[in-house]
Amino acid sequence: MKTGRFFWAMSVLLLLAFPASAEKRESVFYLPGEYNFATRRVYPEFNALLNIIDIGHADLAERLIQAKSEAEAIQSIEGDLFRDVTKMFLGQKRRPRFSPSEETIAPESVKLAWRVNKAFDWTHYLHRQVYDIFSDDRVSEKDRAIRGALNYYLTEPKRTFPLDIKSMRLMEGQSFSGYWKEKYPKFNGAIWAYHWLQLAANEALLEPDPKVRRRKMETAVDEFKKMFLDPARLPKHMPMAHEISPTFADRFPEIAATFDNLHSFHDIYMDILTNPAVRNKREEAVRQLHLMQAPIENLETMPLHPLPPIPIEQQQALLQMNPEEAMAMMMMSTEAQLAFLKMSPEERRERLDYINRQDQQDQIDKRRDTDGAEHGMQGHPGM
Repeated sequence: MKTGRFFWAMSVLLLLAFPASAEKRESVFYLPGEYNFATRRVYPEFNALLNIIDIGHADLAERLIQAKSEAEAIQSIEGDLFRDVTKMFLGQKRRPRFSPSEETIAPESVKLAWRVNKAFDWTHYLHRQVYDIFSDDRVSEKDRAIRGALNYYLTEPKRTFPLDIKSMRLMEGQSFSGYWKEKYPKFNGAIWAYHWLQLAANEALLEPDPKVRRRKMETAVDEFKKMFLDPARLPKHMPMAHEISPTFADRFPEIAATFDNLHSFHDIYMDILTNPAVRNKREEAVRQLHLMQAPIENLETMPLHPLPPIPIEQQQALLQMNPEEAMAMMMMSTEAQLAFLKMSPEERRERLDYINRQDQQDQIDKRRDTDGAEHGMQGHPGM
């Protein structure tokens, strides 16, 4: 009897300790399918890089949270962690056989922003399933299988990113924006290289000829490794689907937008973790996740014209563009985009200055027209 009362009392205490508003933390996993983990079998080197990327993402956040000072964090990440992931990418250090859970590598990061980490995990699962479906030639109706994976992804709305591209202002235009890439430029480039590889694989895996598909995947892996052999080759802006995987973005626009939103939120989260002006990091991370997940608010309004497919081994000129150049190019016609790509950095700068001057003049002309119209209305009889 006493034992029963003891357990009842403990149950009450546990209920009091966890309020009704506490977050549910149940785990979810891949949609069952015969194609699951096909990437590991068909493209083992690419799969190994994905495992390292998962560990690098998690370890990065954990080091930022655990560091006792900014100087310690910068040394740990720009120095130690960058060397570690580089050695694993290049096969100079033991690699993980699987992608371990985030809680194993980054327990403090998971505790800080559990919902954010689960949204990352859930969308990474969709990443992996897309690769698996396209890697497995036994799947004859690939578009149908992809739609099934997307529908399954959408069954967890609190863990999903929107199906329309969110405004880049969320990533680049907030009070805390830009701190991460300013203080950690090398590892920021590494994160963007991760995103490039994932997008390049999406495009390569659409190739119907298995031999050509394998060659393209091997080229993507080789180009990725070159970025870590020579960090000057790391991307200078965040790669997006409409420039790196335009065929994939045209065929699966919702999934492409989801991946772009995930990638931009990675940058937002890094800014929150690193910028000392953000005092309550958990609160701000959750607030930003709500902003990102809102389906019809803060959508991108600028035209984003997709580039024609560029061979993987010829994308360095594109990746070396800064964010302003990349966004300007996306608003150009296809012919102008290709011409812009062939320009030297100095020529691109001149072209961008010209575009900015034209925009400023257009704004002046619009204000003049508006002022003139208002003046005319005021002077019109009867007004």
